[in-house]
Amino acid sequence: MPLRCAPADTAVVRVTGEDAAAFLQGQCSADLRGVALADALWLNRKGRVLAHTVIAKEADGSFLLLCPHLGAEALIAVVTANVIADDVVATDESALWKKWVVWGDVPSVAGAKVITTQRYGVAAWDVLAPIGVAAPGELAPLAELDAQRVAAGVPAVPADCGANEFPQECGLDAWVSYTKGCYLGQEVMARIQSMGSLRRILRRVSGSVVVGQELKSSEGKVLGTVRSAAGQVGLALVSVDVPEGAILGEVRIGAPAQMAAR
Repeated sequence: MPLRCAPADTAVVRVTGEDAAAFLQGQCSADLRGVALADALWLNRKGRVLAHTVIAKEADGSFLLLCPHLGAEALIAVVTANVIADDVVATDESALWKKWVVWGDVPSVAGAKVITTQRYGVAAWDVLAPIGVAAPGELAPLAELDAQRVAAGVPAVPADCGANEFPQECGLDAWVSYTKGCYLGQEVMARIQSMGSLRRILRRVSGSVVVGQELKSSEGKVLGTVRSAAGQVGLALVSVDVPEGAILGEVRIGAPAQMAAR
């Protein structure tokens, strides 16, 4: 496939300060020890998803946070909500870069930061290029790539998993550490891991689907809601009691959605 790209509204925030590493480790769901790149969720105290970021450790010890779904101001508010006496500073660097999502082939852009992503279920990259650099590939709508995501059964934040969902309900276990120790929402994550007490799960669905569509039993009971859709396929959050292969109206319930580990 030829290299294709779409402009992105990715927020880019740099976190600096002597306490930056320890602070980020104690706030997000990812274990940042010994890694240069990680996908992280930011949870509230009830374990619900507030944001997803890519966290890249820079050579100078600072951290670059990329968020594909929040503006920089909103992201900084989430990240720094619990800064008290910590030496931590979050700075918006979004305007310093031309942001792209690239897929189809490995991009090569002089002076750019090229970061692989599993968000779409196909080979894709977040690219931060210097301002003024030409597009790194053939321009295409991001909806084209998102349709591939839906077809691959890959969940997205916040479309499929947001402020009312647990990561585990939506196949985002790969972005949650169960071994790193305390962080915001960690107690809820540990309880879900040990007890497995989920009531809903994000599943692939096929048929006539649109976002927001309620999936009902033959008796009219609502058993799920479509969260993402692309043509005749989608992702729906449904009751765990609904088995794979079940038919709700004109919609067939498929396998659980799942995000691959980095």
